Amino acid sequence: MHALFVSELIEDITISKIKNRVLSITHQQDVDGLFCGAILKNAFPDTLVHLTNYGYSNMVQASKTIENSVSKSKKRGVIIISDLSVDDIKDVEPIEAAAGKAKESGWHFLWIDHHFWNENIRKKVESFATLILSKEEEQKCASEIICQTLNIKRTACQRMAKLAHDIDFGLNEIKNPPPLPEIIRYYLTLPNAHKKLHAIVKKASKGVFWDDELQEVYESKYLPLKDSAMKNAMDSLVIQNIQKYKVAIVESPQVLSKSIIAQRIFELHKEADLAILFALDGKLSIRRKPDSDVKCDLIAQRLNGGGHSYAAGGIIKPLIGEGENPKVGTEDVIEELQKALK
Repeated sequence: MHALFVSELIEDITISKIKNRVLSITHQQDVDGLFCGAILKNAFPDTLVHLTNYGYSNMVQASKTIENSVSKSKKRGVIIISDLSVDDIKDVEPIEAAAGKAKESGWHFLWIDHHFWNENIRKKVESFATLILSKEEEQKCASEIICQTLNIKRTACQRMAKLAHDIDFGLNEIKNPPPLPEIIRYYLTLPNAHKKLHAIVKKASKGVFWDDELQEVYESKYLPLKDSAMKNAMDSLVIQNIQKYKVAIVESPQVLSKSIIAQRIFELHKEADLAILFALDGKLSIRRKPDSDVKCDLIAQRLNGGGHSYAAGGIIKPLIGEGENPKVGTEDVIEELQKALK
């Protein structure tokens, strides 16, 4: 029944090239998420892309976008959420409510992802959406799953899926790839981030992954910040033995890609099993050294998060006294890791 519904949905979306609308709600933090929107925009001309991130407040905003799109559109359509997993079942509630109204208006609802999903959350989402997840061993990014599920074979879309796969899994199989992860991280620090990220989506949807404008921003704006930010990160580095692991802990600057920092850590400290990159608001990125079998996603689940076996994210929330700023430090991270790495 599930396979049949997906087949009917694909047929319906194909017809949408002429009649219907596609609403893409996708992850704004990385190449894979942006390319999911760009692929849909390339394949289906009447596509609106909404960029977002994890968390309840972001899901509320996404639900409002769904409701607005459905109420203003005179056509039926399909809502496609991509590259967004859910770690807290409460985050599903706003989307569920919006999905119910959308389905009453004849819209379809498709959710595509390649992260680990909690069983209860998975069942909850499957009650109102067609949920398509990849298996860990398949090593597919969300862009690839979209192309595969919707039978999108356009050259530009296939190129996007291949590049997203290479970047997402850190394979370095594509020669001289454009430094999109770095420019995305830089744009996310700007007050007009959404406008800049949408520009990347629009260009990619036309088969343009890098151009003179992006190169100029990269050279004149990003690179001058990169060296000093990396130095600050490495200056904060602490190597700590926690349970059976040797852990490198670093305060991560927002402007730098997590994968770039992790790569530098493992180059300088080959004895490290894990790299933990934390922000002052308590968000953590968990990376394992190359060729390791450590399950980062299992660690992340104990830290209120999730992700992949090779890279995952979590969050810690230290006790904050009245009037204090909620900032996390290295000692807070070590304390939580002592429990999470048992």
